[in-house]
Formats: sequence, structure tokens, C-alpha cells
Amino acid sequence: MRVIVITALLLASASAGAIVIGGSNLGMFGYPKADCDKPERPYDLSDSYAVDRYNQDVREFRRCLTEYVENADNDIRRIKEAVDDALSSARY
Repeated sequence: MRVIVITALLLASASAGAIVIGGSNLGMFGYPKADCDKPERPYDLSDSYAVDRYNQDVREFRRCLTEYVENADNDIRRIKEAVDDALSSARY
């Protein structure tokens, strides 16, 4: 289903001369919230294993949020292209 929606969006935007490449967050039931697990600080900061694990989890959390934001930017560009196409087709 996702491939069909993305293909339709790409075909619809082709008339504007620009195609947005990249991931998307658009879902069937509206725009989803970020699905990134925020890490919890370790209780014992002297436990080097727990601190290392926390630092790794923070990096993963940031990577997840960065991907979410990049996908959101792609979605905004797709929406703007669809609006531009609609406005262009409305002009006589």
C-alpha cells in the first residue's frame, strides 16, 4: 500500500518538474508522532557499562529523530508540490 501511495505522489508531482526522493511519515490515519524511544539516564553514573549503554541509546534516539524530521521535510515538499500542481491546473 505504501508503495502505491508513494508512486501516486511521485507521478502527481512529475508534472511540476520536481520529484521528492526520500522517506515519508505519511500514514493512513494522519500524520504519526515520532516513534523514537527516549533513553532514561542511568541511576548509577559510576557504572561504566550503564553509562556507555545510555550514550549509545542517546545516539540512536538522535538518529531516529533526525530521520523523522528529514521524512517530515520530504512530506512537506510533496504537499507543496501537490498544492502548486493544483494551482497550476486551476489557471486558464
